[in-house]
Amino acid sequence: MPKQQSQEYLSNLRHSCAHLLAAAVMELWPNAKRAIGPSIENGFYFDFDFGNTKISEADFPKIEKKMHELAKTWKNFERHELNSQEAKKEYPNNPYKHEMIDEFSEQGKKKVSFYKSGAYTDLCRGGHIDNPDKALKYFKLLSVAGAYWRGSEKNQMLTRIWGLNWSFSCFPRVSARDSLCCCQKEL
Repeated sequence: MPKQQSQEYLSNLRHSCAHLLAAAVMELWPNAKRAIGPSIENGFYFDFDFGNTKISEADFPKIEKKMHELAKTWKNFERHELNSQEAKKEYPNNPYKHEMIDEFSEQGKKKVSFYKSGAYTDLCRGGHIDNPDKALKYFKLLSVAGAYWRGSEKNQMLTRIWGLNWSFSCFPRVSARDSLCCCQKEL
């Protein structure tokens, strides 16, 4: 199976695109607080706390435009580690990242990993693609919804932005627009 079509590659592609979404959102809304952004079976999402700012699907074109701009500058993903105290300094006043840092570091016993691409850095366990500037070209933001932090209604309601992306090489003989249609039919 070609690398671009393996499940591991698709998962890493989707997770890398979640990072790209978060980078774009943070440039457009720098006061937003990032929570979590995993790869999922048919795409990716990222949860944010925008405070009193309301985000809607009408914002998607400017987010996607910023994503395309940033993707061109992302040559690779660089990993580094920090202890929990240093890691928390990266996210002042962000209880979501602080909670994850405590969890990932086993309450400060282990270092946590960060991944950087372009100017964007985030707490992350990994699973990224090589050459994101070439691979992160085909994506579409699909919807926005509320999601409780950690899935509990006792927690803060966050804004979840859902998207999908694909490797154009999966559809080499069709246009980018038609490949999105093919991809959506597969879902």
